[in-house]
Amino acid sequence: MPFETYLIKVTDNATAFQVQKLLKLVLETGGRIEMVAGKTLIASFDSSYAELIRKTEGVAIAGGINFRGRKIPRIVKRESAKKQADP
Repeated sequence: MPFETYLIKVTDNATAFQVQKLLKLVLETGGRIEMVAGKTLIASFDSSYAELIRKTEGVAIAGGINFRGRKIPRIVKRESAKKQADP
């Protein structure tokens, strides 16, 4: 099955143990956690495990997302030349 990116929303009443179990499940299936923001996470994993993730305790919704071939810009922080010149 293809490796896809999913948006996973954790329920409001999920315990820390349930969230930890969800994260561990994603990693054990060969997936990776791309981003975590509050009670939402973006993870990439084999789509054959999608139903297992959806049925995991503490998961409100889990659905595939697509960036439609858009290039996601990488943000690089650079120091200004003036700041580097100052001793």
